[in-house]
Amino acid sequence: MSKIIGHKAVLIYPEFDTQDTFWSYAKSLKMYAPPGEFGRPKRLLPPLGLMGLYNHLKPYYEQLCLIDKNIDPRPISEFIKDADHVYIGGMMAQEQSLVKLAQQVKKAHKILIVGGTAISPQSPLMQIADHLLENEAEGVIDQLLDELGKGSAKKYYKGSFAPAENFFQPDYAAINMQNYVHMAVQISRGCPERCEFCDIPSRFGKAFRVTPWQKTEQSFQQMKDLGWTGQVFIVDDNFIGNPRKALDVLKSLYKIGEKIGYHHPKYTELTLRLADESPVMAELRHWFHKANFINGFYGVETPNEASLLETDKRQNLRGERSLVDKLRFISEQTGAGVMMGMIYGFDHDSDDSVQEFIDFVNASHAPIVMAGLLNALPCTPLIARMQKEGRMIQASSGNNSDGIINFIPYNFSVRQAEQNYLRILQGIYHPQAYFDRVMRHLELIDPDLQSNFRASNGAVAYLVKILSKKHALTYWRYLPVALAIANRRCGLNTSGYLAIVAEYFSLCGQYTHFSSQVNAQEKNIAQRDYTDSQKVTWSELKSEVSTVTDAENIES
Repeated sequence: MSKIIGHKAVLIYPEFDTQDTFWSYAKSLKMYAPPGEFGRPKRLLPPLGLMGLYNHLKPYYEQLCLIDKNIDPRPISEFIKDADHVYIGGMMAQEQSLVKLAQQVKKAHKILIVGGTAISPQSPLMQIADHLLENEAEGVIDQLLDELGKGSAKKYYKGSFAPAENFFQPDYAAINMQNYVHMAVQISRGCPERCEFCDIPSRFGKAFRVTPWQKTEQSFQQMKDLGWTGQVFIVDDNFIGNPRKALDVLKSLYKIGEKIGYHHPKYTELTLRLADESPVMAELRHWFHKANFINGFYGVETPNEASLLETDKRQNLRGERSLVDKLRFISEQTGAGVMMGMIYGFDHDSDDSVQEFIDFVNASHAPIVMAGLLNALPCTPLIARMQKEGRMIQASSGNNSDGIINFIPYNFSVRQAEQNYLRILQGIYHPQAYFDRVMRHLELIDPDLQSNFRASNGAVAYLVKILSKKHALTYWRYLPVALAIANRRCGLNTSGYLAIVAEYFSLCGQYTHFSSQVNAQEKNIAQRDYTDSQKVTWSELKSEVSTVTDAENIES
């Protein structure tokens, strides 16, 4: 029986509300990388969720079209004029663009369906879209499509946690892969940790749901068939959320690489539990290397132990090793680099902890550090606490590098929090600090692990641009140190030598981006006009309220 419900559907991925984000790499990609097919800088990652929806919709439409507005400047009117249905999916950091696109679609009198983490009953899209999907779409999408075909679709659908075998299978042929720096695949969803600021457990559950390995194999096989040999981001919420299942995933990834004849270089998000001394973690570290993971992103958050306890990040306090030693141990055991997620603004943070934050980062070997101000996000215990205490100021933009805190901090004002954040960025992305971390990184990564990719991915082709454009003198200054490390570790002009040198130049290019982020924050904060309420701390406000209450009690 035919499932066709329309001739054509158009899927649109909105622009991020600001292109100047930590993960955009827009400045460095524009400067060093060849542009995408429409003349815009390439994007770091493709619209994976819509690529999965695209695949799922194939039986329902005769024609499908996927547009990523981050790389495609053409007006959507060119694509939607003969469309029966338009689907838009996005995150909080895309909400402004999402609303703008939704208004354009409705102005063209098209049926509009929107989904993604930007969707809630309070979303402004409630007043615009015909149909909205909150949370995971897989459990309700077929109901929506069936009712669309019958003309009886409801306004709002709320998805629940879908079985892993029902996860959308992305179609990489839906995009031009050359418009992106990395590809992406999701293998698992869910995280069992209890971090107060994180929305993952409420949105995607604490259970670790793993895609059947056959589907993962299809994804890597298709990427390989389409000619992709670059990096692949495993976009799991916490790759080692269930260590024993994660071990099976790593073994499957190794088998997949052997079967398709290529082990794609990979990176993912995971926790410092990987540094634990347990037998299962030792085995995970072994297979992490064997499955060709060249990098990992770790939620370190803060060196302040009281803040870690406050936010229930107890997994970072396991064992006897310090946080810096855990990161180093992971690289020594896996050969992979480390990236860090860091947060400032916890109730136990203070003005005095700024330097502790900077010193900790600069003692590590993580060149790439995503430092952000704490924000209370929807669907988190943190926002519930802030609302109960009356400390909320505004909704979060969803851009964790915009330098804005959306609640009243405890030990410092909003103004001081944002100025302290700028001090942190200046401290960790000062050239000396950054390149000291780069050199420690080059000393620890496994050249053989990196060489299959780094020595052959064309990074050296950017050499002239890197050494002749912005910050070139800085890159020349540290180049002899990088060359000496490569020579001492691998020998001159070996594959390992070339891999380490290529990694150095890659991190030079990335520094251009990080430096521009610091400059952007300097300008943004200099232009802010703070109100009186943004110049006081929550502890001061509490004290004022307490004083007034005491005075009233005395009078009565």
